[in-house]
Amino acid sequence: MIPRAIACERKPFLAFSGSGLLLAYFHGIVTYIRDHFSVDNIQLSGISGGCSTMLALAMGIDLYQILLLGLHQKQKFLANGVYMNDFEAILEDTVQQFEAIGISEEDVARLSARRQCFIGVTQCFPPKHCSVATPASRRDLAALWLSSMSVVPFFRTPGVFQSKYYVDGGFSAMYSVPDGQPWDEVIKVTCFPWWATVFPPAMCTADIQPRHFMPTEVVVMYSWAHQQTLIKRGYEDAKLRHDHLISRGLKPLASAPLTPWIEWEQLFAQIDENNLPPLSQKASTSLTSQMEKQHLKLLRTYSDSNLKDVLQGPRLRRLSSSDAAASRSETHVAGLASA
Repeated sequence: MIPRAIACERKPFLAFSGSGLLLAYFHGIVTYIRDHFSVDNIQLSGISGGCSTMLALAMGIDLYQILLLGLHQKQKFLANGVYMNDFEAILEDTVQQFEAIGISEEDVARLSARRQCFIGVTQCFPPKHCSVATPASRRDLAALWLSSMSVVPFFRTPGVFQSKYYVDGGFSAMYSVPDGQPWDEVIKVTCFPWWATVFPPAMCTADIQPRHFMPTEVVVMYSWAHQQTLIKRGYEDAKLRHDHLISRGLKPLASAPLTPWIEWEQLFAQIDENNLPPLSQKASTSLTSQMEKQHLKLLRTYSDSNLKDVLQGPRLRRLSSSDAAASRSETHVAGLASA
């Protein structure tokens, strides 16, 4: 019999506030968490810029590839123009990029079934904040994620998810917390310092937040060189709260760090913003987390199944069956002749 205290134990819940242009800062925080804590027992929510790295953490997607995805998207925005982008066109690109880094339909479906992640959006009609559990298809997940950061005039229209209009979740909430989740148990992560969050709408300090205000980073697309500084800043701010995160329920890894910071810096040094590496499904670090191992196993399993289906499709199977039948007939005739 399971003791009541264990049966009722809640999973740690991390909520990332939103700011699309400060994705690099959140990336540093998630990198520290990935390298120092077990992430298979946590729930997460995010708004806008906090979403992509949050999803990577939950599905076991390589964080380096998620970083490259953001840089590829930035490159495309700058090439096509920052304003009046077509939501459907960006959605199609994002779905293809998800596939390129190994986010499979199976990954998305399993994440949805676990009800582990929530994305905050602002519903247009009637206006309200919605903390939406991740959907079961890759296209719907991309649509929900883009809706969470949809701001007119950067997009021509609000985002569309399952036939409803949504805009950036930050317009209606600082943190996206689903119904039934106790507020005092939420581990809050933001890109604003404490003195900027004690007033509405947050009215609280966060568990992880920067020591310095970053006003221009909220509105300016900085170069990759400066984004590396933001990643390191997020990593260091999370490191300062290591013991606090343990007290809030996160379980430390026995052999932390999984990937030393110097290895991340070596990967970052290889990135040329003007000639970005292609997106890939391969692991980038020498060691992988348990969630990443599960994802890679899932990816290999379904990739092998798809390959076998291509090589042994219905037509080939019919041919094989015909050959086998012919072989049996020849054996039968030979047996009659010898008799």
